[in-house]
Amino acid sequence: MKVGLLKITVVFLGRASEFSQKSIITVELPENATLYDLLKKLGETVNPRIFTKFLEGQFVFITYVNDTPTISLTTPLRDGDRVSLITPEMGG
Repeated sequence: MKVGLLKITVVFLGRASEFSQKSIITVELPENATLYDLLKKLGETVNPRIFTKFLEGQFVFITYVNDTPTISLTTPLRDGDRVSLITPEMGG
């Protein structure tokens, strides 16, 4: 790992994995990165629509950082964090 970079594991669950075509990846981010920075990076490297549609309110992700639910895009990330993106399933 390069000095000054965080290594974050991202897990895609539910329809998030279908949309991203991935189930688990590792992403490197600069120090002091937040959940917002991670979503932006996923938009650049996995699928641009992940970031833009999320910001437009068209995609809803339930996000967990190290198994703790979070809704704040300003949540700071640390080296070795595991972030899970889950799409809520609807139906009856």
